[in-house]
Amino acid sequence: MNALLFYLDQLKKIVTYCILFITLVVFASHAPKMHSDFNPSSDIKFGVKIGILPTGGVTQYALFFYKNNRFLGKQPISKEELVKIGTGRWPIPRTTKFHDFFKENDFYKDTLDNGDIIDYGAAFDSLWKVRFQHHPMQQGKEDGWSNGDYRPSLKQQQYIYNRYGVRGYDQDYFSDTSFFKLLKDVMDPEWIKHYKSLR
Repeated sequence: MNALLFYLDQLKKIVTYCILFITLVVFASHAPKMHSDFNPSSDIKFGVKIGILPTGGVTQYALFFYKNNRFLGKQPISKEELVKIGTGRWPIPRTTKFHDFFKENDFYKDTLDNGDIIDYGAAFDSLWKVRFQHHPMQQGKEDGWSNGDYRPSLKQQQYIYNRYGVRGYDQDYFSDTSFFKLLKDVMDPEWIKHYKSLR
């Protein structure tokens, strides 16, 4: 009799554990996922702002962090860090993921119709020309493309807003797709010619 009660008690425990396990499995399969898969293309964006900056430079680069299209914050980085992260040689900050953003955005050497080879690495050195007529730290060495001393002409400003969505240079960043679009544009002779013509 005692053995029968013991086995019935054990069977009751096994059935209870099975029901509990099945309940947990069903709940877990229907519960919303707390963490979606990390998507470098939508969760990380690059940006640059152009101006006379507190750092003493004329460009400031940053990473912008998003989650489910919600802006979480930005992290200033150097050009060298941006290139290493952008080409996938360094992991994306706050993750262990590597991603070649430059390749994704076709940001590599290119050959123009006339046969000229463009090294997009030089684009970073030309960004100041969008904002200034002369380099503010190296007067007289090289001319910029701006039709104003310290800011573009009104027509150039309107063009920049329409093309890149940037209005105020000291605060606003050329970011997301506008970042790579600008880097490509400043290496395009036709774009430079058109931009300089906006007086």
